[in-house]
Amino acid sequence: MHQLLQQVFSGLATGAIYSSLALALVMIYRATELVNFAQGEMAMFSTYLAWTLTNAGVPFWGAFILTLAASFVGGVLIERFVIRPVENAPVLASVIVFIGLILILNSVAGWIYTYTVKDFPSPFPDKPMLHALITTRDLGVMGVTLVMLVLLYSFFRFTPIGLAMRAAAQNPVSARLCGIRVGYPFQNRWH
Repeated sequence: MHQLLQQVFSGLATGAIYSSLALALVMIYRATELVNFAQGEMAMFSTYLAWTLTNAGVPFWGAFILTLAASFVGGVLIERFVIRPVENAPVLASVIVFIGLILILNSVAGWIYTYTVKDFPSPFPDKPMLHALITTRDLGVMGVTLVMLVLLYSFFRFTPIGLAMRAAAQNPVSARLCGIRVGYPFQNRWH
């Protein structure tokens, strides 16, 4: 029974990580109506960047902030120069672009970092708790996921920008009529 409970808590922590990636996929799809198949590779590349910074002696939280900034800039560049040129193309073109991104990011990461597993430091110590049923790392992962869910819920529910984003994703035509600037892929669809 003890091992079963250990596996359940470990599975919940792993599920929290997968749910974060799934939430990112859904948010991108709702905003752009494109499925970013390269989402996992983009996250993997960001993780390798954080790993490089921590191995270069940058403290964990400094590497975290630098990685967020670099990932944001990388995401904007990919959107502007890779995805935007095919915004009005057939769906198959977008799928091919995202599959191309998967191959490029995977190959570049393998070329730079090799294909061996790397150890990554955690901000949470790996100490057992509750008679070794769960570790502080698992609790930290689940806690961070819950905090992010509450923050995202609050952002989309109570802030003017979040409400405008929801309106643009749910009904772009009505949002535009209310004065909300609606960008691609909706900008050319209803003209």
